[in-house]
Amino acid sequence: MKFPSACVVTGAYIGGLSCVNNPTSVGPNVGTTVITPVVNGSGQSNFSITPVNGSFTIFDASAPVVSNAILSVNPVAYTSSTILTAIVSDVTKGNSNIKSAELRYTANGGVNWTTVPMVASDGSFNSPTETVKTGALTLPVGVYRLCVRGTDAADNSSAIDINDDAACALLAVYDPQGGFVTGGGWIDSPPGAYTPDPTMVGKATFGFVSKYEKGANVPSGNTEFQFHAAKMNFKSTVYEWLTVASFKAIYKGSGTINGVGNYGFMLSAIDGQINGGGGFDKFRIKIWDKATGVVVYDNQMSADESSDPTTMIAGGSIQIKASNGK
Repeated sequence: MKFPSACVVTGAYIGGLSCVNNPTSVGPNVGTTVITPVVNGSGQSNFSITPVNGSFTIFDASAPVVSNAILSVNPVAYTSSTILTAIVSDVTKGNSNIKSAELRYTANGGVNWTTVPMVASDGSFNSPTETVKTGALTLPVGVYRLCVRGTDAADNSSAIDINDDAACALLAVYDPQGGFVTGGGWIDSPPGAYTPDPTMVGKATFGFVSKYEKGANVPSGNTEFQFHAAKMNFKSTVYEWLTVASFKAIYKGSGTINGVGNYGFMLSAIDGQINGGGGFDKFRIKIWDKATGVVVYDNQMSADESSDPTTMIAGGSIQIKASNGK
């Protein structure tokens, strides 16, 4: 017999608990019954009930929480490796021991995920809170979304949410020996792209180049983007990384709007003339306030940052030279 809101729990347990009568029911007043925990350390906890005779088992029905997902190196050259660490905890949920953890990752906004087991940093899973880590990750050139999933002793597993920055990380893998992207032209800015006034639409022009000079670990170039209806003029000041693979390029950096502020940006582009590019050049730029994290402009709002751009340019062209990364 499971009790919904009838179970009043005292102690450290909060949320997501199912109360199961064992072995007898307790009558109509169970809704006011207060139960106190007696932890048995087996992934479940026994609870005694007063003043009604009988015993109940409280089953942990809540998934653990993943936080603090951090990469040791990011971005990373395709010839080097990085390690992802995270914290998996069930303390504020069911308080069960963590049983296992795994990394799931996908490349370039794809839907196919690769699963890699993770280990406890202290050598064994034996606590409701565990720091977990991967082995050394060596990946081909691209942009990867990496997410951690934890499972507790009651077999509850955390969900994968690509928008959860506490449980997921974006990894750029680049080739410092070559590759560039350049483009110039304009797009029709869609409704909702400019967050200060989502109703604004119209022409937005762009011009950019991003490339690795020989032996450099940081790309060079320049990016300008103007949304004319909003009188917004974005200009880059520094680049962080660039990945170029086949028909797609994506890079990240910082810049100013109308000459002031500190804004992050990520630009992705597809050269439609390269095999697999679909025949049409496509463009996306996302710009956000680095102090607040608030997005100012994104012509592909709410899409994952590593997703392929979908906005076809209305004029101009984009050209990509792929790197040698494997």
